Amino acid sequence: HGEKEIEIAYVRGSNSDSNIAHIAKITPTKSSLDENPTIGIAMDEIGTLKLPFLRAFWEGLKLDWSMTKGTVIGLYTLIKEGIMGKGSFSSVTGPVGMVGIVGDAYQFGFVYLLSFAGLISVNLAIINLLPFPALDGGRLFFLLIEKIKGSRINQKFANGANMVGFVILIILMLFVTYHDIIKLF
Repeated sequence: HGEKEIEIAYVRGSNSDSNIAHIAKITPTKSSLDENPTIGIAMDEIGTLKLPFLRAFWEGLKLDWSMTKGTVIGLYTLIKEGIMGKGSFSSVTGPVGMVGIVGDAYQFGFVYLLSFAGLISVNLAIINLLPFPALDGGRLFFLLIEKIKGSRINQKFANGANMVGFVILIILMLFVTYHDIIKLF
């Protein structure tokens, strides 16, 4: 279909008779490394493309930027849908679910495993910069408020906010881990 929008029908779960079919509209895109449009549903070993060093470096930077942009957009969408009550934890994976994904990446070889490690690193860096208490982004947010205000934030308030943020993060981690375990069965 080239780069034309296509519809894909899929069923969640193992028994297609009792589950609701879903339809996704997807537009395949060409990457800078491959002329064939792809929709990116699953990893597949298609070979190794050998490039001159400078071009490989440039393509790597473009891929890093694309991964970072995708992470930011995905996180924004997840938070927005969560606030609007439309969020779903089906697309969120925690430490337990990561083990399976690491296993999948490992089967494709070291380069895929290294790429996945880079993706996790980018995800953690972006999440850590969110302006949420208990994260580095929360501390940066407090510093920005102090700069605008011209005085320090009350230390008891900052400690309390960080404690509440930490408790929320622990609860979120437990919730995501619970859903990871449920997905295993």
